Amino acid sequence: MLETQNIVLGLTANTQEAVIRSVVERANELGAIHDVETTVQSVLAREQEGTTGFGKGVAIPHGKTDGVKEPILMFATLASPVEWNSLDEKPVDMLFMILVPETAQSQHLQILAKLARRLMHQDFVDHLRNEKSAQAITTYIQEQLA
Repeated sequence: MLETQNIVLGLTANTQEAVIRSVVERANELGAIHDVETTVQSVLAREQEGTTGFGKGVAIPHGKTDGVKEPILMFATLASPVEWNSLDEKPVDMLFMILVPETAQSQHLQILAKLARRLMHQDFVDHLRNEKSAQAITTYIQEQLA
């Protein structure tokens, strides 16, 4: 699900909502979203249920809504860390966003589980944080989640 064009490096945003909106807008540009506002609100509503700030500077926001045409996994690094209410109380500087249609069954949960397992490993997080090429990040993530 992750392709090079799904990666946003050095995103400039200073709030959690601005980050979410920017990444959803990029997914819209890629054709996976047909209703940006509904999708943004779905992700924000999920954040209200409990933080997706995983820790180690990483968040995994996700949404399930009719605003999404097809499942998409996005990855972004942030130019500056953003407060996210993370479990470790540290700001976020990179994130994975999972967006799926309302009709999707458990596909997003499977992706979420795989990501969460990999993110437990500091070397995985460090590798992503230090990589500067979208293509190299894509290849690395695909290998790690295979």
